[in-house]
Amino acid sequence: MALRQLIVAVEGTAAIGPFWQTIFSDYLDKIIRCFCRNESTGQKPSATPPQVELSLVIFNTHGSYSGFLVQRSGWTRNMDIFFQWLSAIPFAGGGFDDAAIAEGLAEALMMFSSQNEGQNQNVDGQRHCILVAASNPYPLPTLVYRPQPQNLQQSDNIETQPDNCMSDAEALAKSFAQLAISLSVICPKNLPKLRAIYNAGKRNPQAADPLVDNVKNPHFLVLISENFMEARAALSRPGMPVPPISGPASTSVPSG
Repeated sequence: MALRQLIVAVEGTAAIGPFWQTIFSDYLDKIIRCFCRNESTGQKPSATPPQVELSLVIFNTHGSYSGFLVQRSGWTRNMDIFFQWLSAIPFAGGGFDDAAIAEGLAEALMMFSSQNEGQNQNVDGQRHCILVAASNPYPLPTLVYRPQPQNLQQSDNIETQPDNCMSDAEALAKSFAQLAISLSVICPKNLPKLRAIYNAGKRNPQAADPLVDNVKNPHFLVLISENFMEARAALSRPGMPVPPISGPASTSVPSG
């Protein structure tokens, strides 16, 4: 069974603090449990435990109100340990500054790239990132890591940039789509700039956003990638079918 990976990139400022328990219990807990059990619509749980790896990225804000800009954990295959990491995030600082979302996304891309170096991992449904933020992204481009797709044919709509370049969060999100990494967004506010990041990370920009059960938190912005089948299954309403992935022919390179 192919290795599947999930990174949760969380804003570590005080802006998230009041909403964290709701975000964790109503969304992350359900998604992670479903992901680790390999449960998705039309797929029976495997007789053998799925090979999964989980990791955490915490990003703050630029300026003097944060003790650090970006931190990362290692990888773990233990769901309970990962839950402990999520429960121990010390949400503090940030002031009223915009969050370093670009740096957080770049850190996630770097972790995916370094972990899978030398392997063919451009396969849909195996690598996922959930962005959790309550602030707008820092508006100016910053120097970040932005890997280039190596196994995809270059086309007119794929921008060629060096691995380290000036980039903002929305431009970073495009790299997720190019590298077959799903990008989902959870925000306790309806921030248009967070939706723009999600849209930039979609493999198929014309695809409708998957429906999620968001009745309890109607003011939350919960955008789940259509390629993250386990998350879609975890957050779907009881009895609501999870449609198959739509869109143009995949540019993924099959393994084998």
